[in-house]
Amino acid sequence: MGIVRPVSTRVVRRGAVAVAALALALTACSTGGGGSAGGTGSGAANTVPPAVTENVAKYKALPTFTPPGPPIDPTTLRGKRMYLIPLVPNPFNQSIQETMQAIAQKIGMEFTIYPNQGKPSEWVQGMNAALTAKPDIIVLSTAPDPRTLQPQLAAAKAAGIPVLVTHFYDDSSPVPPACEGCAAGVTALVTAPFNVAGKAAADWIIADSKANANVLLIGGADVLPSPATLDTISKEFAAECPACKVTVKNIPVSDWNTKTQSEIQSALTADPSINYVYPLYDAMVAGAVPAIQTLGRAGQVKVVSYNGSPYALKLIQEGDIVAMNVGEDTVGIGYASMDQAFRILLGQPTVDERTPIRIWDKTNVNEAGVPPEVGKGYGGALPAGFLKLWGLPAS
Repeated sequence: MGIVRPVSTRVVRRGAVAVAALALALTACSTGGGGSAGGTGSGAANTVPPAVTENVAKYKALPTFTPPGPPIDPTTLRGKRMYLIPLVPNPFNQSIQETMQAIAQKIGMEFTIYPNQGKPSEWVQGMNAALTAKPDIIVLSTAPDPRTLQPQLAAAKAAGIPVLVTHFYDDSSPVPPACEGCAAGVTALVTAPFNVAGKAAADWIIADSKANANVLLIGGADVLPSPATLDTISKEFAAECPACKVTVKNIPVSDWNTKTQSEIQSALTADPSINYVYPLYDAMVAGAVPAIQTLGRAGQVKVVSYNGSPYALKLIQEGDIVAMNVGEDTVGIGYASMDQAFRILLGQPTVDERTPIRIWDKTNVNEAGVPPEVGKGYGGALPAGFLKLWGLPAS
């Protein structure tokens, strides 16, 4: 998911987040259901397992670089043409695309971005424009849903144009053609650490609560990776915090703008012992914060989330409601995406690209900038590592 516009730490109106484009983008069926697992979160002292504290410490630290494959020489790709179709224009996506464009220009590749507002009809138009342009590679970046582009993917395959899909499938996804929607013409993936981030967030809650959390966990079943991430999180709590209680609620993407606040308020009213609200994506934080404020529960209920949106990180710096966010390195995603694209264009085997996460809380959030900035605070290990892998000078 991408970044939504900032919200204030004062009471925020419902509808503060523009997610209509995402509602159109994510088209699988939503169950809209809920459930619970775990213990009572009753306030008894419990032991935090060492594996939990170790995992939290691991992801609070700066990311490190592990080469995804053997060295390659992309300088031979001068003059090759890349055509990129983004999910939706927002700072998260734009940071990734600007990184990719700068790398492409560094080696003399042509780089075209098809601007759109996140509507599937616009992705179809973008794919048709790409097919007309006959580039050397098409990138569905962060990522227009391949399941909505089956005829266009088949046409690209027939034309011999490889298609790279980034930041849509989880790291656990099978490679093409086995991934959902990939058989028509997806060549390779750069996956995202959705489940890894979910486990890290669960471990932070366990550690922060001293293994005594009552968590309202909110997903969107119509977001492809959401059900598996919810399952990962629930299993982590069951395994590492049997005294914790987890209640799962699904809100369809189309309702995030209008129903997130009311759904959270209803859940908090029904169970006043809830002390953590965990919406899977930052797009729902703008509903979670005013829900807690309206009920006068600031300082009693903490919000954690995922994406690393600057506005969410700023709320950690400024307030007492948003306590933690698992962020992603947009610059690192850009470098990993280009590495996979280079390997495709060079006729090399594709590799298992891994992009980093970092846990942000009050102990380290100022490293993201004051105020926070997109892509800041992740160190320089990935850019330096990839440039060395490609035999290019540091810049």
